Amino acid sequence: MIKVNRKTVGEDTITTLILSPDRSLDWDGNKRVIWSLGSICIGIAMGFTIIAGAWVMLPFAGLEVLILSLALYYVSWKLSYRHILTLNNKQLIIEKGVYRPKGKWVWEKQTTRLVTTTAKHDWEAHRLTLINNNEKVNIGDFLSQSDSNELITFMKGEILVTQSF
Repeated sequence: MIKVNRKTVGEDTITTLILSPDRSLDWDGNKRVIWSLGSICIGIAMGFTIIAGAWVMLPFAGLEVLILSLALYYVSWKLSYRHILTLNNKQLIIEKGVYRPKGKWVWEKQTTRLVTTTAKHDWEAHRLTLINNNEKVNIGDFLSQSDSNELITFMKGEILVTQSF
């Protein structure tokens, strides 16, 4: 998913591209799923405990809800990864991270180029690499094919885009 924000400060236009993986649900939606399925699971276990005296089901129902919660939290955390590209008239700033930038690169826009590598299969996205002098940074590894093509089209208007085979 690509979000584009533009603002003009004086004569300088600042464009921010936020690249993130596609998500079916955010964390609030995942919490609703956990509460729904957890209520059903614990309700069934409570019913068997009251009616049949099968109290041994309660710890396993709780364990099932705990494992579901941990799995959904892990997936939600992994899908919170972002690449943020900030472009102005002179610079390109690249930031990568989950909740805060863990990697940051500030490059001259004129000496930076985007190299696209053709995908091996039709259903895969292009591999995108930003290069400045001897530094290379891969971006958008998680993008879909249409998002990758959209990013390439946008970047053609900003920096030099070349293709590698």
